[in-house]
Amino acid sequence: MDDLELLREYAANHSETAFEELVSRRVGFVYSSALRQARDPNLAGEITQVVFIILAQKAGRISGKTILTGWLFKTTRFAALAQMRADAKLQRQKKEFQMQTEIQSTAADKVGQASSLSIWDELSPLLDEALATLGETDRQAVLLRFFENKSLAEVGNYLGAGKDTARKRVTRAVEKLRKFFAKRGVSSTTAIIAGVISANSVQAAPVALAKSVTAVAIVKGSIATASTLTLVKGTMKTMTWIKIKFALGMSMAMLVASGVATVAISQTSNGDNLAAQEIMKKSQGAYAGLTSYSDEGKEVGSVGKADVAPHTFSIKLARPNLYQIKWTQDLGFYSQTGVVWSASNGDYLKMQQVSKPEKYPNTDGALSAAMGISGGASGIVPKSFFNLKSGIFGAMQSATKKSDEKIGGTDCYVLTQSKGGRTETLWIGKQDFLIRQIENDTSAAILKAMMEDQAKKHPEMHLPTTVGGDVKSVQTHMNIEVNQTIPITDFAP
Repeated sequence: MDDLELLREYAANHSETAFEELVSRRVGFVYSSALRQARDPNLAGEITQVVFIILAQKAGRISGKTILTGWLFKTTRFAALAQMRADAKLQRQKKEFQMQTEIQSTAADKVGQASSLSIWDELSPLLDEALATLGETDRQAVLLRFFENKSLAEVGNYLGAGKDTARKRVTRAVEKLRKFFAKRGVSSTTAIIAGVISANSVQAAPVALAKSVTAVAIVKGSIATASTLTLVKGTMKTMTWIKIKFALGMSMAMLVASGVATVAISQTSNGDNLAAQEIMKKSQGAYAGLTSYSDEGKEVGSVGKADVAPHTFSIKLARPNLYQIKWTQDLGFYSQTGVVWSASNGDYLKMQQVSKPEKYPNTDGALSAAMGISGGASGIVPKSFFNLKSGIFGAMQSATKKSDEKIGGTDCYVLTQSKGGRTETLWIGKQDFLIRQIENDTSAAILKAMMEDQAKKHPEMHLPTTVGGDVKSVQTHMNIEVNQTIPITDFAP
């Protein structure tokens, strides 16, 4: 039986024998990855336990198309990162920062000693981070080829491609790893890197670990220690949030594209609808009259009672169709970045975790696709500048006006609209009629419907069907500059 067959046998018949066999096959792979990241055998053992507890809990929901090696790698990565975050809270400094400090502090001592250090000693602390930067398919190819010692024909079979395609993908992926290591002061050739990874990546786990892992995992962690259960919870929270971000990004883009208004906090109104529409028209005209626009901003939010790590972003726009929106979300122990931009031959979206940019047929399509994952940065302001049909001016036809407020020292009109469990509030500058702040609120009921819809459309993602409460966000635009000359080179990613 292959790995997935063993997992199915365990899920269907609660076969401890099948799960034990699966653990014995994969425990070395998971433990080795955990050890490289945690740098501590005890922590590596606990992370390994966490991964197999989660595997047991999700056994019945893992798709038959899943390549288990890749699933175990990502879950180990999440568990290790969650462990680092837990350590940071306890020790008031991040484990990841500690590791980086150690690397930097010993850099001077390495001068003159480099010949005595093995390439594996230098690569090992960086390997899992490097693998995490690869696109999904490239990472699967490397894991299958060098961690499982599959032939190129076997790699191609797993990935649904031929031997030659697999060879090209592996070669390209290893070259990306080489560049990653080189930027961090570890210089080597692709051949040496491939060789040392193949020879050293999977080490034997402690003899007793497989049995203890199996014993705790098959009862879904009910007899695990408190620290292990805390780590399980933290890891699964991270996994769920990343999936939620994907689903919400898809859903938000579709809702805006179809002309449904997004959301806001306050619903009180002074009934001055005419004044609100006049302000919207003036704002629309203000953006239409600009030759260029740039700003920097931040979006903060929450899901239920839990705060969400903020997005920061920068926006550059110019006539007739030049734009670049960059964003970063820092989770404390993990950050994700992305960019959407226009080029002479099309419109593109690129995420940190994806090896190749995705091309879109037009500006509206690219900006809409980027909306959720950019923290909304590619939405209202860029679409207002280009006067796109999916923009905010067409969506807020029934907006009402509230009392004026200040944002960052700027006097602003405040407009709000509620519709179908979603509300949106805009703060528009009274002098220039440019948008300074956007506040959104989506009810848990609406979110549930959105998540269920995305779960049906993307079963391979194993998306959750609830997010545990209302979602709120506040996007603020700062350092606004207009009608300035922006070099065309600034729009490249």
